[in-house]
Amino acid sequence: MSKPIPSRLSRAAVVGAAVAGALAVSVPAPAYAEDAANLVVNGDFEQTAADGSIPGWPQSENRATGRATIVDGAGPDGSRALALDLGDPNDKAAIGQDVPVPDTGTFRAYRITFDERAVGLDGYGGDLWARNFGHDAVIGRLAGDTGWRKASAVVLARPGAPAVNLLLALEYTTGRLLVDNVRVERVEGNTVGANVQPTGTVQLTWHFAALAGTPAAYEVHRSDDRGFTPSRRTLIRKVPGAWTAEDGSARPGKRYTYKVVALAADGTRLATTDAEPVTMPSRFLDEQRTDVLTATGTGDDARLAWRLKAGTKGPVHVYAGGREVAEGKLHKARKVATAGAHELTGGVTLREKDLRGATGFAVTRQRGEVLATASLAGLEHPRMGVTDGKLTAIRSAIQQPGIPKATYDGLVNRVAAGLPAYNYRPGEAQASWAHDAALLYQVTQDPAYARTAYDAIIESGRTMPFLNGTAYAGAAALETANAAAPLATAYDWAYPAWTEEQRAEVQKVLQRVAAYLEVAYHPNFALPVKQSNWTAVVRGAELTLRLAVRGDGPFDLEEGRIAHLVDEVGRHLDTAYSTTGWDQEGMDYFGYGLGVGAPGITGSIDAGIGALKKRWERPQFANLLMHAFSAQADKARLQWGVGSATGAVPVPGLVFTQVPAEQRAAWLWQYERTVGGGGGTYGLLEYPYGVTSQDPDEAPAAVRRALLDDHVGSYLFRNRYQDKDDVLVGVQNRNEHHIGWGGSDTFALSLLGQDVTWAQQPAKNTAKRELFSKPLVDGGPEGIAGKGRTLESRAYAGQGGGFVSLEGSGNYRLDTARRDIAVDLRPVGGADSVIAVHDAYADSVPHRYDWQLSPESGTTITFGETESGARTFLFRKGDGWLKGWVLTPEGAELSVDKGAFKVTRTGTEADFRIVLAVGKGAPPTATVEGSALTLGTTTYDLDDLRGLRPAVG
Repeated sequence: MSKPIPSRLSRAAVVGAAVAGALAVSVPAPAYAEDAANLVVNGDFEQTAADGSIPGWPQSENRATGRATIVDGAGPDGSRALALDLGDPNDKAAIGQDVPVPDTGTFRAYRITFDERAVGLDGYGGDLWARNFGHDAVIGRLAGDTGWRKASAVVLARPGAPAVNLLLALEYTTGRLLVDNVRVERVEGNTVGANVQPTGTVQLTWHFAALAGTPAAYEVHRSDDRGFTPSRRTLIRKVPGAWTAEDGSARPGKRYTYKVVALAADGTRLATTDAEPVTMPSRFLDEQRTDVLTATGTGDDARLAWRLKAGTKGPVHVYAGGREVAEGKLHKARKVATAGAHELTGGVTLREKDLRGATGFAVTRQRGEVLATASLAGLEHPRMGVTDGKLTAIRSAIQQPGIPKATYDGLVNRVAAGLPAYNYRPGEAQASWAHDAALLYQVTQDPAYARTAYDAIIESGRTMPFLNGTAYAGAAALETANAAAPLATAYDWAYPAWTEEQRAEVQKVLQRVAAYLEVAYHPNFALPVKQSNWTAVVRGAELTLRLAVRGDGPFDLEEGRIAHLVDEVGRHLDTAYSTTGWDQEGMDYFGYGLGVGAPGITGSIDAGIGALKKRWERPQFANLLMHAFSAQADKARLQWGVGSATGAVPVPGLVFTQVPAEQRAAWLWQYERTVGGGGGTYGLLEYPYGVTSQDPDEAPAAVRRALLDDHVGSYLFRNRYQDKDDVLVGVQNRNEHHIGWGGSDTFALSLLGQDVTWAQQPAKNTAKRELFSKPLVDGGPEGIAGKGRTLESRAYAGQGGGFVSLEGSGNYRLDTARRDIAVDLRPVGGADSVIAVHDAYADSVPHRYDWQLSPESGTTITFGETESGARTFLFRKGDGWLKGWVLTPEGAELSVDKGAFKVTRTGTEADFRIVLAVGKGAPPTATVEGSALTLGTTTYDLDDLRGLRPAVG
């Protein structure tokens, strides 16, 4: 049920929305003059239609409580205006239109402006999307209650783009957004757009249509005087070769005017844009939710900077001392600074006489509660993961056969093969090549590798999509971030071998990347939780970059931006991954998000910032991967979310940085067998030199027993860690849901063993219903996700199996949907393992229920034999088998469709009592009595699986 419109949305606004349709019919449109320069149809919303539709805006994405109406007298000048109203943040209010773009074979610039006003918006989910022309632009985010303000931006349409799609949207919030005077005009002169954000930053975009060539760099100028002439006094930043940047130094309530100056390579001024005035909000929205402290050594001095979470009550104190202070132990610390009650952002420079050798620092509340800690970190390169100790260990290890040498040889061969060995997109491929070469430089000190890294970085900057305009809609930010992280580490690691001139050229590339990433936006960023892989990739990559370049050349210490990024990435760690390491999106996106973002996390720890260390170590990533990845040659793995059935182990080297010490040897054993020499740079850099691998079957109990996650409804079971015959079982229920990729996982079963995937899931191929291994209702999966419940879960003693009782009626939208499942991973009666399932469904109307298993291709399926009153089915592939018994089979239809096995029942109720056994050789025979099946000496009562207590395996 939708939520009511919140009290913050005024009654007048609600009434206005309710009568908008009547207004649209009863009030005649006033006469107005057509504006040939404006490419938008009915951008002032003065035209109305009798049926309530809005002329010129045919595209509607209104959902549930979302409404788009024209309200008379609501505009800034008393004219009509568009009102977008939303009563539930899960719904959407949006309308759109396409603005045709003539294809001239070149880039064309357009200026978008509109007036907007927020009425009771509890989040900045209101904006205008400009889409499908080369990069997505999001303009005009608002929050709270505001007066009318103007939003503006300059966008570039790539050659071949058929149109710029405008979508006025309200989502992820509740309240009202008023919009008027939407304009899209072709840029003929030199123009800058200024897009003020609720957080107080100003995103700037510009274009110099009057210049024939491409300027080498741009200066951004700001003044209180609208008629100012750009000078050194008004200069706020310089950006080489970009068309966008952010001003993060604006003050609340101020009126500013911006101009951008285009520069030639020799610094000559080529042109200046027209002035762009803005008015800043009287109060900025503070989103910080993490206390962050940085401590940076600058010669003999130290610079401390802090940013505290919004709402922190001061004053706060800063303490200095030994390493123990960075661990929150202040008994020997001394106070070095105090910040006032409202100073949530601050900093202090400690001179050598004040520093007195301190290496640990902490910020505390007045009564001593530690808010944030930091260790002193220098700015010497390398500073990201590479240490003298690691290099010594690597150089020694690669002198003898083993995993490190195989990893090193693989990197050498890949770098030598050059760009063809990097099958990535332009920009990202060269960045990855540079990343590998730069680490080889650190290991070998061969300057040829540093030269390769330099050349690859320059080429990456030349071909990166956002720089040359070849990006396609919705992808540019991710593509740029994919390149940003390896560019940053390549810069850090190869820096010592470069000349000052080379360093300056690489810094220009990184300046352009930084300028783009700081303005990159996606709606998933706006949510208070940061679960989407967009946060991990884009914010994590920028964090890596800022840490690598801070204090160098044109870059300052990046104190404010780093604190913001640490907060974003920290909230992603808190909300995207459960304690078991489970991620809704599945293994592929788990690997993608952390593969790009984790170097920023580990880099922040290397930089002495304490905010992410415990948060990075909380999820049991290694244990999750050990439970989910088989030793099969095809790298088969358990599936959930949109994870595929096979694939490489994600971020294996980086997992070494966070696995608990007592599990490190077991993870190394698994790593050796599933990753081997394919761990890449982080497999070489983070390998646990000096640690002897340990068979997980002899390791701590945590890696042998079932992995139970009641919070999200994910359960992973494994019988042993030996070879391709290991049995792995995954049971899912989707007790939680968040924005981002997700699968239809309620009652989903994933089963591996005997070198076969006996039960798979569809990943992204959800239209192929034959790929589901789960119950389907009326031919399809559940309708929603996140409303499942776990009734009970427990691990069986002495083995890796366990019992789970799940409730899924909220997801399936049925009166009853319950699954009891016992996963017995002992050898039982000739089987390697046994799974017993009892599913029960009921609803007020009849349905078709298909209990379905989908094995990998090439599996033969037979069915229909009767055994002790049960009907059986048998899967075979190679010398492996899966045998199933359908108890109380009356009224059930058994079939095979497109390679999937089904047990089908119809009606208002349906019960499935099914036992599965897997193994090799001759399948066993069972005896059945009523609801109980006996295999060997073990009886499985399908009506009382909760009462099963298997003997210790």
